[in-house]
Amino acid sequence: MEYLDLILAILLIVLSILLFVLSKVAEKRITQKWRICYAAPAIFALLITGLAGVEIYMLPAYIAAVVPLAGFFKDSGKLRRISVIVSAALAVVTIPLCSLSKGYRAYDYVRDFKDGIKVMKDHYVLTEHKDIDFDALYKEFLPRFEEVNRTQDVLQNTIIWTEFCARFNDGHVGFSPATDYETAMTEMYDKVLGNDYGLAPMTMADGRTAAVNVAEGSEAYKAGIRNGTIITSWDGVNPEEIDDEVMKYFTFADKDNKAFLRTIICGGTGGDSITIGFLDENGNEKTTVLPKLGTYYSGRMKDALEKITGGIETGHLMWEEIDENTSALRLKMMMFDSESIESGEYRILKNDILAKLEEMKAQGKNHVILDMRDNAGGDGGMVKAIASIFMPVGEHYYCTDALWSDAAGGYATDENGRFIKDVDNYITGEDLWDGKVTIIVNHNSVSAADHFALVMQGMPDVKIIGFTEPNGSAQGVGGVYFDNDSMLGFSGSLLLDENGDVSVDSGEDYESGNDVDIRVPFDEEAVKAIFDEGRDYLLEKALEN
Repeated sequence: MEYLDLILAILLIVLSILLFVLSKVAEKRITQKWRICYAAPAIFALLITGLAGVEIYMLPAYIAAVVPLAGFFKDSGKLRRISVIVSAALAVVTIPLCSLSKGYRAYDYVRDFKDGIKVMKDHYVLTEHKDIDFDALYKEFLPRFEEVNRTQDVLQNTIIWTEFCARFNDGHVGFSPATDYETAMTEMYDKVLGNDYGLAPMTMADGRTAAVNVAEGSEAYKAGIRNGTIITSWDGVNPEEIDDEVMKYFTFADKDNKAFLRTIICGGTGGDSITIGFLDENGNEKTTVLPKLGTYYSGRMKDALEKITGGIETGHLMWEEIDENTSALRLKMMMFDSESIESGEYRILKNDILAKLEEMKAQGKNHVILDMRDNAGGDGGMVKAIASIFMPVGEHYYCTDALWSDAAGGYATDENGRFIKDVDNYITGEDLWDGKVTIIVNHNSVSAADHFALVMQGMPDVKIIGFTEPNGSAQGVGGVYFDNDSMLGFSGSLLLDENGDVSVDSGEDYESGNDVDIRVPFDEEAVKAIFDEGRDYLLEKALEN
């Protein structure tokens, strides 16, 4: 029972006792002033209910607060005693009624869904571009949120929202739970990703599947499976055909990134045990039965992905000295400080970077690495500030704002249904570095990181490198907050390219408009370097650029 409701119930009981005593005093000391005391329960109930909100299961308490008003309107000791006894009884009944009722103070998850999908239907800017059918989504997901309303299952609410958001193939469409984000999402993936069998399958560049992140001492290890061992079958099917039911909880804005990660995401698929086919060290095919180690494959997958695609382990905007020729700047987001975001002025950041570049020149270094793996995005002003340092002198195209129409309540389109261009945005290049620049990205380099990769492509002495391309989501972000402090985010403002097409984000073709210059093959060499030797393989490949 929530504390304000409990306070009200206890207060009504206490007041009933005091008013019972007062009814006898009032008979001996007759005065009209006693009447106001019998309005006190109603007054307190109004104040507390104003703070806590109305709750149907508190109805007995609300009635209990009103009943003593009989003593306000009629000066009768007997009537007053009966009314406060009834009030106390109703208040007492309220406590177990609320404490034992599943529907007490039940949160309205259906209301959130209806509000969220309505806001998205009105303001999601890629509806036509991605061919989103909101009516179909409403019809499909409404019964599931109605079930959550019945069970009040917070975790299931997060699971359903996550599946809903994944339908958009848009890195900007996502649900943030009311509780701690990392904890909530870990709980969710622990539930949906399946069992840990002591290894994770990972698709390699040549299409074969290799075991990675193999647990030493596990049954898989004892059977001879090591990091890089080729998996030929997974519970009777080709590893690339593992049931992809869990893929519905993951958002990919580009089909290539999805293909790269599909097998490892599905690596918890199976029952209490699975039969694995693999090639031993002599190339002979063998099979072994692996029992599940637990229902927490999400942990093994997360650890494997951090090793495969994680960035340099240092703080945001921190420099790492790599070798005698190279220094690397870690960019975990495109944000510097709140003052810079508000003003659009990144002079301090630029000066810090320029000071480091001057130091590198003095040391004879000629290679800058910008590590943007898992860059969560941020402010376009920071994109411009950093890009201007490395771009040749002059104006370089960045993106185009779509024309907003107040009359239409959305972005304007021409007679052919194409968005109308408004303002072209440019970056003023200053050419303040005459060495090489390598930008490392991964599938989680999103939003402003997507912008940065896009504008830097084709610049002299600049190469973008990764196992995959960036995320592929580049629009401005909007969102709606719900009463429990959870949030639904989505692409809410529209950016176009020079041709007037949607910038970066994929349409029905599921192919983003962003890419890398060097796509590093995930092969046996990569597996050995990453999982056996603990090396940052992508960083090493960036050094070879």
